[in-house]
Amino acid sequence: MATKIIYFTVNGRSEQAEFTEDCPTQDVKDLFRSAAEAGPHDILKMYTPRGNITNISPNLEPNSPTSCYQLEVVAADCNSEPLGVEIAGALGFDLFSMEKRLQGLEKKILLEVGETPAVVYEMKREVDSFRHKLESVEHLSWLGLFKDLSDGTHKPSPFYHKRSLHKTREECEHVQEKFLQMRSLEVSEEVRQYLKTPTFDNWQWEDAEMMVLLQLMFSDLDFNSIFNIEADVLHHFLFEIYRRYNNIPFHNFKHCFCVTQMMFGLIWLTDLRSTMDTIDLLIMLTSAICHDLDHTGYNNAYQINARTELALRYNDISPLENHHCAVAFKILERVRTIWRQSWIRINQY
Repeated sequence: MATKIIYFTVNGRSEQAEFTEDCPTQDVKDLFRSAAEAGPHDILKMYTPRGNITNISPNLEPNSPTSCYQLEVVAADCNSEPLGVEIAGALGFDLFSMEKRLQGLEKKILLEVGETPAVVYEMKREVDSFRHKLESVEHLSWLGLFKDLSDGTHKPSPFYHKRSLHKTREECEHVQEKFLQMRSLEVSEEVRQYLKTPTFDNWQWEDAEMMVLLQLMFSDLDFNSIFNIEADVLHHFLFEIYRRYNNIPFHNFKHCFCVTQMMFGLIWLTDLRSTMDTIDLLIMLTSAICHDLDHTGYNNAYQINARTELALRYNDISPLENHHCAVAFKILERVRTIWRQSWIRINQY
């Protein structure tokens, strides 16, 4: 099996990673996580020699020692101490670092002597097919994104047939668990500043990571302290927002984050903090987060012509916009109830 070698720098030292081209993505990520001596929930990002962020995956382009990638831990738990730090000085090496490196070597050995599951090849085929659609002109009409471009029998489209419109409980619980594990991470100063720019690249961030960045926006604008927003209440709000964005091609949670990040960037770029009240800034950021909640993937014209439940409910008057607002206020009311219950419990003691 052909292998590729990736040269990169991390923590000021030069490293190289070797893996097969069909290596599972998670194994590749674990390999680089081990090299960075990062914790299991820390957030890692890879940068090209030109400084552009790129996916940590088996598709990394091979390079040379003179054109190294740069691996960075952009968010880490600064409050936890590495395993073995108490005796690291006496032994002369870090047990936590050695353990991570051994885990990486074990995965590499298993990869080289074992067989790649058939499901990995099937997933790769589907990803390659979807990438081909995105790179072709078919998707210039959004309906073309769901056309079967292969020869043979018709296959279900990747969104409306293979995935339910609403997120499944398992899907939500997985992201919620990951977010709760990451919520205390300390984001690097470089990412904090980059997040304030209109050119921030959101495509390389996973759902749980984007929730961490949304949380960071609230704290960097001092909303938490000014409006006494408790951490658990904010976490619940962000999770409910994630849960109510559907599995559709465009108006999904990534689109929610993209719009919110642009609003956040404009607040800093135009120095709105010096010209507007803080409550107005909170309204602007919250509106951006909520602006397409529970979007079904079809526009107002479709809702009206198809006489959908939303069109009938709102008498053909901006059915989607009215629905987004209704869902947003329902979430805010639920969060308000949680905050009141928390406030009552605290004041009972």
